[in-house]
Order: sequence, then structure tokens, then C-alpha cells
Amino acid sequence: MTTLRQARAVARATLSLWVREVARLLGTSVRTVVAGVVVAVALAAVLGLALAVVAGAQLDGALPVDMRFAIVRTSFASAALTAGAVAVILSLSLPPRTALQNLLDLLPVARTAARLGQFAPILLVGGIYSLALTSTSVVVLLRTSVSPGESIAGIALFLVLLAISLLLAAALFALLQVAALRLFRLPSSYAATVAGVLSLAAVIAVSAPDILAMQSALAVSWGAAELTPSRILARLATAPSFAVGVAGAGWASLAAVLFWSAARLHVPAARNRSILLFRRTSPPRRTPWWGLFWSETLTAIRNPQFVITAMLLPFAIVAVALLTLVPNATPIVPGIAGALPVLPFMLGLYAVGRTLRARWIPTLVTARRAVWIVPAALAQTAVSAAFAVAALGAVVLLGLLPAVQVPDVLLRCALASAVALAGGALVPYSEQQPLSVTAGGFLVGTLYALTSLGIGWAAENAAPGTDRVLVVAAIVAFAGLYALAALRQSVREPARA
Repeated sequence: MTTLRQARAVARATLSLWVREVARLLGTSVRTVVAGVVVAVALAAVLGLALAVVAGAQLDGALPVDMRFAIVRTSFASAALTAGAVAVILSLSLPPRTALQNLLDLLPVARTAARLGQFAPILLVGGIYSLALTSTSVVVLLRTSVSPGESIAGIALFLVLLAISLLLAAALFALLQVAALRLFRLPSSYAATVAGVLSLAAVIAVSAPDILAMQSALAVSWGAAELTPSRILARLATAPSFAVGVAGAGWASLAAVLFWSAARLHVPAARNRSILLFRRTSPPRRTPWWGLFWSETLTAIRNPQFVITAMLLPFAIVAVALLTLVPNATPIVPGIAGALPVLPFMLGLYAVGRTLRARWIPTLVTARRAVWIVPAALAQTAVSAAFAVAALGAVVLLGLLPAVQVPDVLLRCALASAVALAGGALVPYSEQQPLSVTAGGFLVGTLYALTSLGIGWAAENAAPGTDRVLVVAAIVAFAGLYALAALRQSVREPARA
């Protein structure tokens, strides 16, 4: 019980430190930061509602039991895949150790309590975001249940599935990362990449078959695949039995035990966090603007998250290519392939915060507060474009994406870059504050998803054929938001110095 009390205390301290640090960085009050978090959660709720309305439009409650199980199982598998992927992405974004962890090591706080307390707020945010993205499962349960009690039980099981998926994916990532650091002596960036690839592959391997092969759910066959969490809980929601209930309780217990065990592990201090690429290079011209652009470019290239992305993209392309071998997956391959070039631009989230404490230097040299805003954005976009062009060329050459869709993909890349830059300026990244990545990524993902859905709806219903014009307008709007937020950061540079 002492460990749980300590974990709650560390969680409260983590939240308080993050809120105060964000308020200090933005030059605003704690109340304003809290209000911003509430608005972000509201946006996520709107996103989930929009997805749920679309999903529930064609469902009818009068379904045979087998068909209902097939639909619920597919829906639960999608939820498990989303929650697991969110947990892996959040884990990839976190530094192995933080200043708070270094301080807690000097205090009489159990290591397990310290890790649990620091990760609890992150899991909470990841759970909220997963719930927003998978709220279609709630609609499926409500529209296919035969009684209110069955609906309530199904929703409760859906929430349990999200918790199990988050805990299992986070625990698996932590165990693999520590193994790579300790056993294979890999630098932290490569250890995180290996752990992320293997964890994401495990999440996809467990969930994807139910999403891509729905007709097999109608067949009565008991095997090892029937023991996956999504299938067990889907069967509990549609045809509960004592044996299935025991299996579901076993998965919940296993997730809790694995996460607890991962929290007890000691994570070695990060080594070689920055890979010094392009050493002894200089800008094309010796001017302040080019110096800033070159400095921001090198900072972006040496960002461990960019190194991780560069290593993950080839695996992602191979996975999409293998997906073409699954007959039922053919219609979704172009959509997934088109999303791969967009991913590197999401790393614009780190553009402002990574060098925020040194922004006063160009101000002092040039006597201009906002001199860094344009070079930082261009450098970040250029580095992201280098990865995106390679990924786009690969998916087009492999036939995964029709060439006619390339202009639309490029527009989505520009939109993702503008949204990520704006989100990173609103919630700056802090290497010593894990929640900054979680909150910033939550904001960026929600804004991008809502914008994409809004443009899609408007182009289909309100103003057909204007989708590209609307995307350009959104890019301009988010670029302006980035400039305003970054300018506000510039005003406070003397205080940071």
C-alpha cells in the first residue's frame, strides 16, 4: 500500500511540474494551461463523436449472435491495435531518465513507485486519446446490444481492453528497451528503435488478423488465436461464460503484473542521445540567417526521434508491401501507404522546444527577436521532406500508392508540418519533462485529425471539389498560428537567459 501512495504522490508531482513548466514557458498562468488541456480533451471528444457517428450510421441491433460477435470482435481488435500503437508511440517519445527520476533516486521512494507515478499521467492521456480514436466501438456495442445491461457490460469490457492494451504494450516496450540497453549495450536511440519495432510488430500481429479477415470470425474454431485479449473480451461482451471470464481476468492480471515488473527495472542512464552527424560542416553563406538555418538543420537531423523515424520507415514500407498479400487488405493499402510520407512531418513538434533555452543568442547577435522563426520552420520542414520524399518514392515505385494521389499526399505533408510546428510552439517540447511530448503529441494528433475530417466532410457535402483549396487554407492558418505562438516565445527570451 505504501508503494501505491508513493506512486500517487509522484504522479501528482509530475502533473504539477509539467503544468508549471508549460505555464512558465508560455508566460501564462496555471489556470490557462489547465483550460488549454480541457479544450484539447474537448477537441478529442468531438473527434471521437464524429468517428462514432460515421461508424454507427449503418448498424442495426437485430443481428444474429455469430454476426454480432464478428462485428464486435473486429471493433475490439481495432481498439486494441490503436491503444497498443499509442502506448508504443508514447514510450518512444519519452527520455529513458528525467531530472525528476534523478531526484527521486536520492529520496526514500521505491523505484517501482517512482516509475509508476511518472508513467501514470502519460497512460491517462494515452487512454483518453485512445478512447477518442476508438469510440466507434462504443457505438457498435450500443447499436448491436439487445438490452441496456448488455450495453453497459460491453462498454465496461471495452474500457478494460483499452487498459490491458496500453499496459501490455508499454510493459513490452520497457522490457525490450532495458534488454537492448543491458544485454546488447545499444545506445539509447537504437535501443528505443528496436523496442519500438518489436513492440509494434507484436501489437499488429495480435490485432491485424481480426481486422483484415472478418469472415473467419463466423467459423466455430477454438485455437491459440482465440485467446487474444480482443477475442476474449469480445466473446464476453456477446456470449459470456465462466471459462471466458476466467481468461479475461487472466489477461487483466497479466497486464498488471508485467507493467509492475517493468516499473521495477532500472533504466540505465542515456548514452549517446545525440548522434553527431555532419560534423565539421558549415552553412553555405556566412550570414546570420544561414547560420540559424544550418544550426536548426543540424539540430533536427541529430534529434533522436528523427533517427528513430528514419530507421522505422523502411520497416513500415516492408510491412505495407506484405499487407498486399492479404486479400481483404487491398482496399486500405493506398491509404496506409499515403500516410507513411506524412509521419516525418509530425516531428515538427520538437522544432521550437529543443533549442528554446538558447533562443536568446540570435536575438542578442541580430537585435531581432523573431529572427529564428522562419529558419527553424524551414529547417525542420526540409529535414522532414528528405525522409518523406524517400518514403513517397518507395511506395509509388512498389505500386502501393497510385501516382495520381501524389499531389494530395504532398498537401497532407504540408498540412502535417504546419500543424506540428504550431502544436510544438503552443506546447514546447522539454527533454526533461515527458508529459510535454504526450500533451504536445495529443494536441497535434487531435488538430490534424479534426482538420482532415472537417475538410473531408466539407469537400463532400458543403462545397464539393474544394478539398485542395481547403487544405491550402488550413496550411496558411496553422502557419500563422505557429508564427504567433513562436513570436510569443521570443518575447520571453531575456527572462530565459
